[in-house]
Order: sequence, then structure tokens, then C-alpha cells
Amino acid sequence: MNFIDCALLTVLNTAVCIALPRLLSAAQTPKAKRDRETPPTEICTAQAVTVKVHSFS
Repeated sequence: MNFIDCALLTVLNTAVCIALPRLLSAAQTPKAKRDRETPPTEICTAQAVTVKVHSFS
């Protein structure tokens, strides 16, 4: 093998090692989101709160 062949194989291997985990995680993410059950949304009612602030001046 020539030096160029080894260099190209190294670059290709590096690109695959960087891209493959990203592609796998992207492929698995939508599936995981579908499998998870989302809890029903609950309506929260806000209550008015008054706070007394004491001034020490």
C-alpha cells in the first residue's frame, strides 16, 4: 500500500468513527420518544401571595 492509500483509509476511518455514533443516536431518538408515555397535563391555578417587606432604614 502506498502512503496515500494509508492516509485516505485513516481519514475515512476517522470520519466513520465520528459520524456513526451521531447517526445511531439520531436513529434511536424518535423511537425512544414514541415509546415513552407522556403524563397527562394538569392545569395549575395560581394563587395571589402578598409578602410584607420590612424596611430597616
